[in-house]
Amino acid sequence: MTLTLTAVSGVAPHEAGAASGLLNTTQQVGGSLGLAILTTVFGTATQGEAEKQLPQFMAEGSAEQEAEFARTHQLPAPWGHEVLAQGISTAFIPAAAMAVLALATAWLVIRVRKSDLEALAGSAGPGLG
Repeated sequence: MTLTLTAVSGVAPHEAGAASGLLNTTQQVGGSLGLAILTTVFGTATQGEAEKQLPQFMAEGSAEQEAEFARTHQLPAPWGHEVLAQGISTAFIPAAAMAVLALATAWLVIRVRKSDLEALAGSAGPGLG
């Protein structure tokens, strides 16, 4: 709600719907791209770690673990846990960078003047007062 109010403040009343729609579209596209990027980073890191762990598993794994691997095509513990941990820790770095970038963007771009707040306080709008 706060973001929507910030996005449509200072917009002419007849253009408020377009501004709100632009905000919603931007949020959807940003969320989709962010998730796609993080999923790709996670998948690539996981695949790379699995390729490194597979020879060690084949050398040290028991016959029972190898049979499970042949059946499920997933590395059993502890090899599988290391693969998962590598993927998560690698994807955390760009996720943190995205969060910092979003915070910096919000800090630098969103500017609310005192006059804007006073104007909003003076006119509650239809159906709000």
